[in-house]
Amino acid sequence: MKVINIGDMVYYARISHNTGTYDLCDLRVRTVYDDSFVGVDRQTKRAFILGFNECDVSVFDDRDVALAKVHEAEKLKQDFTLDKDEYE
Repeated sequence: MKVINIGDMVYYARISHNTGTYDLCDLRVRTVYDDSFVGVDRQTKRAFILGFNECDVSVFDDRDVALAKVHEAEKLKQDFTLDKDEYE
């Protein structure tokens, strides 16, 4: 991945298998620190603090690569539905 600068657009593959969250966030870089950066989602205006160690793991500069990562994770997801008997 290239050097991240303020104003760059990066794509965050937000994947959480525990909660069943598989999102692709379009982030505009707001702040850059020595070991991390802050990106703001274009739609929700939510800020994400991400480390540079996340680059090419869950943060990408190409949207198609990030989308493929999300689709790959969705294929491996587990079914969290519980039977009616398990509630009782």
